[in-house]
Amino acid sequence: MPETPSWYNLSSTQQDELVPLLPTPGTWRVMPGAELPSVFPPTLRTKIASALVIATPTSTGGTYLVFSAHRLDRPRSEIDIQPFALIVHSTGPAASGVYVQHGSWDGRTRRPPAAFWDEVSSSGIGSYFLTEPPTGVREGTLAQLPKGDQGAFDAAVRYIRSRIDGPAL
Repeated sequence: MPETPSWYNLSSTQQDELVPLLPTPGTWRVMPGAELPSVFPPTLRTKIASALVIATPTSTGGTYLVFSAHRLDRPRSEIDIQPFALIVHSTGPAASGVYVQHGSWDGRTRRPPAAFWDEVSSSGIGSYFLTEPPTGVREGTLAQLPKGDQGAFDAAVRYIRSRIDGPAL
């Protein structure tokens, strides 16, 4: 399937949930899937082991906020990255954001090790990533962003920019 954006309109309550989750611009951190905001519907949230919450300044004084969600695809025994992104302006989060479905960037899908499936069976999907975070750390700078999450971030920001700036010539 081709990569596609799915735009989502946020309620004012959902916008309010995002403000305390915003990391320092230029950084990222791991968040348990169970703690994701309600822009992730419960049926999707239960499939997400963890997410990297990424923030970087925009050129206009706002901040890109990207949730690079690591979604468990049990039938295929894989973990796919599914990002959700929006801009947080000085006045607060934007009224809409974008999910990137079926991304095509390098590192989007990976097969976890056997230890992952053992942990899933015994204690749930979130526990594994809290003890074995990406690249061995739970937070970092954008330069330390894992490859698949960097691709998710770039794709999500590209769709936001195309909506704001219009189609590229």
